[in-house]
Amino acid sequence: MRRGRCDPRPTIRQIYALAGALCERAGEEFPEDKESASELIERLRIENGHPTPRLEDRPYREPQNRSRRSREERLASRVAAALEQEMS
Repeated sequence: MRRGRCDPRPTIRQIYALAGALCERAGEEFPEDKESASELIERLRIENGHPTPRLEDRPYREPQNRSRRSREERLASRVAAALEQEMS
C-alpha cells in the first residue's frame, strides 16, 4: 500500500495502543520490558506457526544505510545526471 503525505505511517503511540489492545484480546499481559516482550513475541510466533525463525537463529546482517532524500533532492540528482549525460 502506498502512503502519501496525507496518510503517514502510524505513530508509535498508535502502535503501542494496537499492541495493548491485541494483548488484551488474546488474554495476554502487555510485556513490561524488552526481554519479556521478546519472549512473548517468540511464543506467539511459534503458536501461530510463523515461518520465520527466532532472531538469534538468523545470520547477522549489517544494517542498511537508508537515506531519506526528499523529492526535490531526487529530482535534482536526476537532472544533474541528465545534464552530465548531455555534456559528455
